[in-house]
Amino acid sequence: MGRDNTAYHVRATDGVQHLDNPAHSVRADLTAQGIELRAGSARLGLRLTAYGYDGALSPVRMADPRAEANRVEYRRGDLTEWYINGPLGLEQGFTLAAPPRSRTERSMGQPLTLALDISGDLRARLDEDGRAVAFHTGAGEAMLRYRGLIAYDAAGKDLHAWLEVAGNHVRLCVDDTGARYPLVVDPFIQQAELTASDGAAGDDFGAAVAISGDTVVVGAIADTIGAHASQGSAYVFVKPVAGWATMSETAKLTASDGAASDLFGAAVAISGDTVVVGAIVDDIGANSNQGSAYVFVKPVAGWATMTETAKLTASDGAASDLFGAAVAISSDTVVVGAYADDIGANSDQGSTYVFVKPVAGWATMTQTAKLTASDGAASDLFGYAVAISGDTVVVGAAVDDIGANSDQGSAYVFVKPVAGWATMTETAKLTASDGAAGDEVGYAVAISGDTVVVGAALDDIGANSDQGSAYVFVKPVAGWATMTETAKLTASDGATSDFFGYTTAISGDTMVVGAAVDDIGANSDQGSAYMFLKPVAGWTTMTETGKLTASDGAAGDEFGYAVAISGDTVVVGAIGNDIGANAEQGSAYVFVADTPTPTATPTSTSTATPTRR
Repeated sequence: MGRDNTAYHVRATDGVQHLDNPAHSVRADLTAQGIELRAGSARLGLRLTAYGYDGALSPVRMADPRAEANRVEYRRGDLTEWYINGPLGLEQGFTLAAPPRSRTERSMGQPLTLALDISGDLRARLDEDGRAVAFHTGAGEAMLRYRGLIAYDAAGKDLHAWLEVAGNHVRLCVDDTGARYPLVVDPFIQQAELTASDGAAGDDFGAAVAISGDTVVVGAIADTIGAHASQGSAYVFVKPVAGWATMSETAKLTASDGAASDLFGAAVAISGDTVVVGAIVDDIGANSNQGSAYVFVKPVAGWATMTETAKLTASDGAASDLFGAAVAISSDTVVVGAYADDIGANSDQGSTYVFVKPVAGWATMTQTAKLTASDGAASDLFGYAVAISGDTVVVGAAVDDIGANSDQGSAYVFVKPVAGWATMTETAKLTASDGAAGDEVGYAVAISGDTVVVGAALDDIGANSDQGSAYVFVKPVAGWATMTETAKLTASDGATSDFFGYTTAISGDTMVVGAAVDDIGANSDQGSAYMFLKPVAGWTTMTETGKLTASDGAAGDEFGYAVAISGDTVVVGAIGNDIGANAEQGSAYVFVADTPTPTATPTSTSTATPTRR
C-alpha cells in the first residue's frame, strides 16, 4: 500500500535509503547496518543478525539495501528482508525461499528463528499477553509495537508464530513443520484487542463496530443486563494518549427502557460526539419486534457509562418491522433501516428512515423522512444495510430480484433535496453487471464522499460457491444515476463459503471488506478482513492490497463479522471469539500502523452491521 503515491517512495542520499511516512510523522533510514526509525526525538534501530533453527542460528551477512518505489529489500541468498512504506505505516517482513541449512534442528522440531538486535533510545518488552513487543522510552511510555506477527507458506497455510524478547534482542519464531517454501514472516501491526470488562459467555461482543477519530463503539447484542437476557449493550473505547492498547471499555451504553431480547447493539454508528445504537427487536407499545434506535451524546466531561439522550422510532411502525437492523450517522443526520417493513401489500419490502437533529438538540422523536424503492417488491429486504456521507444515503436491498435473477440484490442511492430530506424514492439504483441469482448484492454497504462499496457475500467466484465479492461505484461527473459497478473487488486466496463482502467499510481511498467465515489454516470460520487501496488511476477490478487476521485467532471466531475504518485505523469485530473460559464472549481488534501515537483522521461516514439472517 502506497506504491502509487510518491510521498511514500524511497529517497537515496549518500548511500542511505530514506523513507518518510507523512501519515505518521515517522522517518526511516536504511543502510547496510540495518534500519533506524525516528519519531520525534526517539530513535529505534533494528538489525537482523542471525537466523536458522533454535540452537543452530547462523549469522547473516551484511547487504546493501535495494529500493524500488516504496519498497526496500535486503537480499541475502535465500533470505530477503523487506520494508514497505504506505498509509498504514511501515511494514517489515521476511521471505525465505528455502529452509535454513540446519536441517537436523528442523527435524527435531526446533522453531525457525529470526534474531534482531535493538539499539537506540527505546527498550523492548514483551506485553503481558505474550503476543506483542512494546518499545518503551526510559520513562516507560510505549512508543512502538510489534503486534500481529503472521507467517504463511507457499500454499497459503498459516503457521504458528510467536515473539520472544531477551535484553536488546527480539526473536521472531515460527513452527515451519510441514511448511512448503517459500515462506513469509510478516509482523503486520495489530495494535490492540478490545474486550468488555464485564463480558460473559455468549455476549456476542463485536456484532457491530464503528469508529470516528479516536473513539470506537462495539455492540454486544446478547449481553444480559440485570435479569434481562439478550437485552444488549454497546461499549465505548477512547484511544489512550500513548495509542491504542489491549484494554477494556471507557464506558458502557444501555437503554433506560431496555427489556429481554431487545438485541440493543445489533447496529452501531458514530460521528464525532454522537453514537447511535439499534435495538432491532425492541417492542414498541403493543408492537412486538418493531425495533428502535437510541442516540447517545458525549457528556461535557467525556464518555461515561450512561443511558440514552434520545430514542428514535418510526411514526408508522408495526410489529416485526425490525427497525434498527442497520444504523448510520453523518453529522446531524441519522439513518435507520427497517428491512422487514411492509410497504402496502408487499410483505418485508423494507424501508429506511431519516432523522435530522432538531435545533435544540437530539430528543425522542419520529422520523423526518422515509425512504423507499420505486420498484420495491415483497421480500426485497430494503434497509438490510445503510450508510450515509454528507447529503447522500445508500441503502442495501440484499434479496432484490433483478430480472429473472432471484435474490441477486441491489443498492439504492438517495441524494438530499435542496429543500431538505423528505419522504421520497431513490435518486439512482446500483446493480452488478455480472450479477446472478442468490448473490445478495447489498448485503453490506458503505460510502465516503463520492464512492460507494457494496458487499455481495454470496457471489460465486469461478467454481467457488459463496466466495463473495464487493462492488465499487464512483459517482459520475453529472451526478448519481442508475448504473453498474466501476470495479469489482475479490480476494486473491478466496475459497468456497468465505462470505467475502459480509461487511464493508470505507474512509477516503481505503476500503475494508470482511470475510467472516474465511478459514485460516486449519481454523474453520476464523475469519479475516481485506484491505484495498485506490490505485493512482482510480478504482479498478482488483484483489486485495493487504489481509488482516487476528494474532490469536481460532476456529469459529468470525473475525470480520463487523468492520469499520477511520483514517488509518481499522476495527474488526470477532463475534465468536472465546475470552478465557467464556465461549463466544466476543472481541474487537484495532489495527494501526507501526508508529508512535498515530493520528486517525475523522471520517464523515459510519457504517453499521445488521444482525445476520
